[in-house]
Amino acid sequence: MRILLNNIGYAIENTKVLNGISCSFSRGITYVVGNNGAGKSTLLKLLATAIQPEHGEINYTLLVRDEEHGTYRKKLNIEEIRKIIGFLPQHFTGHLDMTVEKYVTYIAFHKGIPRNLVKKTVEHWLNKSKLSQEKRRKLRQLSGGQRQKVGLIQALINLPRICILDEPFEGLDVEERLHFQRILERLSYHSIIIISTHLVDEIQQSSDDKLIYISEGKIAYFGGMEKLEEVNKDLIKA
Repeated sequence: MRILLNNIGYAIENTKVLNGISCSFSRGITYVVGNNGAGKSTLLKLLATAIQPEHGEINYTLLVRDEEHGTYRKKLNIEEIRKIIGFLPQHFTGHLDMTVEKYVTYIAFHKGIPRNLVKKTVEHWLNKSKLSQEKRRKLRQLSGGQRQKVGLIQALINLPRICILDEPFEGLDVEERLHFQRILERLSYHSIIIISTHLVDEIQQSSDDKLIYISEGKIAYFGGMEKLEEVNKDLIKA
């Protein structure tokens, strides 16, 4: 699986938010960092197909093998893309009048979990995320951290090929954060994971992970994690 961005631009009310973004994403974890207003959330919305770029192109391709054509890259259409994306926006709300159990069940069906596995799958995720005791409460009654966990579950429940998370660990304690980080690490072996965060000091560094530093709507750095400390110093100065 690969995502390729070519000269992406996006503006809000005639103000450039992103300008000339060109990069690619493949299997593994990529962290997107930058100060508030740099364009991180806009970039993630574009990648999740929640909004469309004003100019430039985003291509999603899948490596396909068959006897007739051999190995080739298939370009996915928007319907195919959305079937394999899990997305957590920066301010997740969900359906506030649904209970936790009903909402997660609804998402499980929506994400294509086989009907005979839905109940077991929902119970597993709620139990592992320590939400079983809250399953009959409505989302509007949850604390910020509890609702964030529901948001992470709805993005991850079908183990998507593309997982896009905007500030996913906001409101979580250390144990909860580690739980979801372990899930993401396992998922990254076969999926594209893109995480926007301002918690640079808490990024779980790996030699396989990548880093994108967005500054004033442009890519200031894109590469390995060896520049993380230097990027963090720039963010603190700004």
